[in-house]
Parts: sequence; structure tokens; C-alpha cells
Amino acid sequence: MKEEFAVRDSVLNSLGLKNLNQLRDRYEGQTFLDKTLKNYGGLVSCQKHLNLAITTIDELNIKDFKPQLLGKDGVYDIKVFDFGSLPVLEFKTILNPIVFVIQKDKSTFSICGYGDKEMILNNLVDSSNETVNSVNLKNFIGFSDLKPIEEII
Repeated sequence: MKEEFAVRDSVLNSLGLKNLNQLRDRYEGQTFLDKTLKNYGGLVSCQKHLNLAITTIDELNIKDFKPQLLGKDGVYDIKVFDFGSLPVLEFKTILNPIVFVIQKDKSTFSICGYGDKEMILNNLVDSSNETVNSVNLKNFIGFSDLKPIEEII
């Protein structure tokens, strides 16, 4: 819970706002807060699971924050997605292995596992969420091929 307050305060400071009412008055402010809470929660859940040092929100540049872990073979991206949906990936942004994490609610995260780039690319299907012709969005469906996250350290 204290992590949620730290993220909220960091988002307010980053956007130059004084309180949550100002944040909620700006739709993009609330969206930014929700996205930051989701991504930071996914990172922290992975760090806790692997017994790694927890990155504080103050250590991050939250405006450009992408959750990542440093593992034995390099950088692993973390993709956090909502319970009941499939993870949506932009084809051209898949550069590293990805750890998939489900967010059930604000503070409940479940780690699915990780996959290397090749496995991920072989388990993508067309997404119905495509909204811009220049963005090629795909759904990941290869959960049975994911490896345990413990293997990355």
C-alpha cells in the first residue's frame, strides 16, 4: 500500500499537480497514474519473487518508465496485463525476452513466466485491438511455453 502512495506522489510531482483532484480532472493524468501503478507493481512483484533489491519509485524516471529486470543473459522486459485478457504486444517493440505478469487488482499480481524473443514471435495472433494502421498489435497466446522466472537469475 505504501508503494501505491509513493507512485501516486511521484506521478503528481512529475505532472506538476498538487492533489488527486487535479490529477482526476486531467484524463491523461489518471491514465498515466494507472499505467505507472500497473508497471511498477509488476516490477516489484518480480523483484520480490526473485529476492532482488526493490527499486523505489524515486529511483525511476517515471515519464519514460518501462519495467525491466537485469538477468544473467541481459535485459528482460516485463509485460503486465489485466486479468481476463491476453497481453497485447506491438510487433516491432519485441526486442528482449519478456516476463509476463497478470494484474488481478491494484495490488495483486501473478507471474506467468518468461519467454525469449523467438518463442514470443511464434506465439502471436492478430489482435482485434488494432486502432492505428501503422501499429501492428498482436496477442500473445503461448503461456504453456513460458519458462519459470527463476531461470533468469
